[in-house]
Amino acid sequence: MNNQFFTLFKEIRTHRKLADKRHPMYEGNKYGKGFMIFFGLLMLAYLLLIGVALPSLFRDIAPSMEPYHIFNKGMWFLLLADFLSRFTFQKNPASEVKPYCLLPVRRRDVLDVHLVLNALNSVNLIWLVLLLPFGCLTLWKYFHLAGIIGFLLGYLILIVANSYWYTICRTLMNEHLLWALLPLGVYGIMGALMFVPKEKNLFWVGMEWGEGFIQWEPLAFLAAIVLLCAMFILCRMLQSRIIDKEISRTKVTRLKRVTDYSFLERFGQIGEYMRLELKLLTRNKVPRTQVRTGLVLMIMFSVMLAFTDTYDNEFMRYFIAVYNFSVLGIMVLSQCMMFEGNYLDGLMSRKQNILSLLKAKYYVQCIALLIPLLIMIAPVVQGKLSPLDVLACLFLTSGFVFFIMFQLAVYNKSTMNLNQKVMGRNSSNNWLQTAFIMVCFFLPVFLIMAINAISPNSTISTWTIFAIGLIMTLIHPLWLRNVYNRFMKRRYANMDGFRQSRNN
Repeated sequence: MNNQFFTLFKEIRTHRKLADKRHPMYEGNKYGKGFMIFFGLLMLAYLLLIGVALPSLFRDIAPSMEPYHIFNKGMWFLLLADFLSRFTFQKNPASEVKPYCLLPVRRRDVLDVHLVLNALNSVNLIWLVLLLPFGCLTLWKYFHLAGIIGFLLGYLILIVANSYWYTICRTLMNEHLLWALLPLGVYGIMGALMFVPKEKNLFWVGMEWGEGFIQWEPLAFLAAIVLLCAMFILCRMLQSRIIDKEISRTKVTRLKRVTDYSFLERFGQIGEYMRLELKLLTRNKVPRTQVRTGLVLMIMFSVMLAFTDTYDNEFMRYFIAVYNFSVLGIMVLSQCMMFEGNYLDGLMSRKQNILSLLKAKYYVQCIALLIPLLIMIAPVVQGKLSPLDVLACLFLTSGFVFFIMFQLAVYNKSTMNLNQKVMGRNSSNNWLQTAFIMVCFFLPVFLIMAINAISPNSTISTWTIFAIGLIMTLIHPLWLRNVYNRFMKRRYANMDGFRQSRNN
């Protein structure tokens, strides 16, 4: 590394800090950031509580073993949880490199800076909130401060390597959804190696590796550093290839098949906007990828709920039910009006156009609920959920969750490029969207749990949830008009934001 690299490092870090302030959604970010801070502090409190509670729990489960041995055996589950959590917040480095390609600097240096900045991201330190209290309660007695530091440092190296592994998988999945089979295959093989062979299996490897961190064995740290360097090199090679591919792409895409959805013509203007919404979801890469990803997640969670005992507790059963029905709508509606920002000036030529567009979006998302309804047949057949539970979650989504997500139509004022590729992905995400998404995933579950706790009869509580969702669904013309009226009051500020983000 030379002085030029460090100068570039400081400049790009400064640009990252200024990016949010220069974004048209900065004002909305400030309000949403408060919600995210609250949820972030709540998550940290849970991790701290888990870190304090795990030692006594492990002593009760296996009195003949030390708690840190059991924890090290399960290090793979921690890395899996870290991998899955990154889908909600981590960006691909390649998405931020393209603006620097015209500058007189090496593209490889720019990519290296972004990869290093991702490794130094404070998000990688979140798991230390769990690891630190656990290490203090279990390691101080035998290894003192040196053992705790080695324990934390070793796991931190693995977490950073895991971030590069996530970047590799996410980049490939953005290229083609079939690459989702890569992490599924890797974790499937790891799951098999946990039980085969019976003695020196993957659990044993984790225990020995973690013990090596605690005792500062050079071989343990060398293996972790080699893994980190390998992931870094593979990630850089892949990201560089993707950048070259997208910058030099000259292939003209030919439309082989055109679907008109002519059967929607009978519904007048709303039918026309439903056709527009369906074409938006099927012809553009970002919404199409979101829909495919949502389908994969729905099927995965439904299979795990139906055929395993992993999610048999009440909270997880209802969470998966709400998640399956909500995920497609939340992915699409979190960007409500952002794709339309490309041609909003034309839509505003007639007063009722926006209201018809909102109704069309709502009806398309309600029709899409038939997909998770079919997928949820497996958990119902296996007795994990009743048909009434499934219908209650369906109407809770169409009424309550969609009501919350459609509020973003008022506050979104950043245009999403219709030809969005891997470059610039997530560039329009903001704190307000993230806060609404978190509320929609968790608030319905807390509502269900609260009603179940109040009502002594589970059937009565389920019917109550069903009634709430059904009422909110039936009165959708009222709250959609409210959203429309509020949008029209902010139309000039929103249109200005759409124009500014189109020009950026």
